[in-house]
Amino acid sequence: MKRAQLKRVSIYVVSVLTALTLFGGFLHTKAGRPLLARMGVACPIKASPQAIEAARNNSARAQRGSETAASRPALGFALDHMSLSDVKAWADSKHVSCEDVRAGLLRCTDVPIAALGGSGPPINRLDLGFSLLNARLVNISAWRNGLTSVAAATQMDAVVAGLKERVGLPSREEGSRSAEYLAAGPLRTAVVQYRFKDYIADVSATNIPGRGLSMREHYMSARD
Repeated sequence: MKRAQLKRVSIYVVSVLTALTLFGGFLHTKAGRPLLARMGVACPIKASPQAIEAARNNSARAQRGSETAASRPALGFALDHMSLSDVKAWADSKHVSCEDVRAGLLRCTDVPIAALGGSGPPINRLDLGFSLLNARLVNISAWRNGLTSVAAATQMDAVVAGLKERVGLPSREEGSRSAEYLAAGPLRTAVVQYRFKDYIADVSATNIPGRGLSMREHYMSARD
């Protein structure tokens, strides 16, 4: 297979996997759960704490890069340092609604971006994962749903600009962050990835059929 063909296949695979991830995240939101129920799938999907911790560690080892990150931005939270009680104290002080979904996972809903010291559309769902070994924050996923293509492109640009300032250029970028590209069709996806020895970050947006654009920010500690 020629290099150009390999590049096109790589772009297609990354875009499809990211689109499926974002669509899966949407299905587990309040708006998406009725559709999930009609599909005959329970929510949330059950897994043991040990399996979840092992999966996170394996995922981090498989994805991480070779260089140490100059900084590890994560929506204002401190990976590997903040405890569950620290995050709950933040939620109380900012009047953010959160619940313990299971051991090691705190879920907050309808989070005003001002509560995180930023700007832009509110975060519909914020998942904060904690190590089951030391109860420290290690994994964060934030979803914004029902965005217009302009809003999604603008927010992606803002997030990527902030990451560029603190950690440098992306490790990989697929698709286009333009509103025109994202609006062009169902599951049209833009992906920006950062891979370091101790830090993983992904910013992505996908056109969800009939639901507008869904944007996800994901930040994870890659330390053992």
